[in-house]
Amino acid sequence: MMNFVRKNLKIFLWCIAIAFIGGVFLWNFSTRRLIDCVVQVNGTKIPYSSFLDSVNMRIRNWYDQNPEGELSDDQRREIKSEVLNSLVQEQLLLQEAKKYGIYASQSEVINTIRSLPQFQKEGKFDPRLYFYILQNYFRTEPAIYETQIKRVIANQKMRDFIISSVKVTDQEVKDEYERRKLKDKEEDFKKDFLQEKKILFYRQWLLSLYQKAKIINNLDKIEGGS
Repeated sequence: MMNFVRKNLKIFLWCIAIAFIGGVFLWNFSTRRLIDCVVQVNGTKIPYSSFLDSVNMRIRNWYDQNPEGELSDDQRREIKSEVLNSLVQEQLLLQEAKKYGIYASQSEVINTIRSLPQFQKEGKFDPRLYFYILQNYFRTEPAIYETQIKRVIANQKMRDFIISSVKVTDQEVKDEYERRKLKDKEEDFKKDFLQEKKILFYRQWLLSLYQKAKIINNLDKIEGGS
């Protein structure tokens, strides 16, 4: 038996080396695949690169507003958490919008972009200003930005669709008005009360989406808990 081992020792060592190299390769390959996905929402993968782009934009915005400041580690973690939550929420809304056949048309995207003040000069849309801001401030391409605007519009339409069913009766308004012992006009309060109910209804609906969703968060695995 020992003679057999000695005669085949080189073969055994080569097998061990190959197995080790293969293991390292597979580990690196799986790690790269993991890094490509920061979170999964009902099977839909959100790229880590998209997450980083959003985080970096938020950080740039913070420094624009606080040029003399310095972000703490806790603030950076908070930004990452907020960005991750917003990406998950966006994906949940997009999935629901798709179920209901709610989309944003290209004309809606164009009209929205043209109406944004940051892309206007003397009250009119300026293409040069648009491309300049995308390239130098947002650091993105028109196609990517317009896709994001399309998602925002679709999500807003989905939100409007969900809260459109929320109503308040005159009796509800009267009872709540008296309960709060307000001095404002009851008619003005009715608008505020309706808006409150819409916000509450939307939050509850959104919470139900989170509770039913299958969400796999890979951020800690990617960044090592940083």
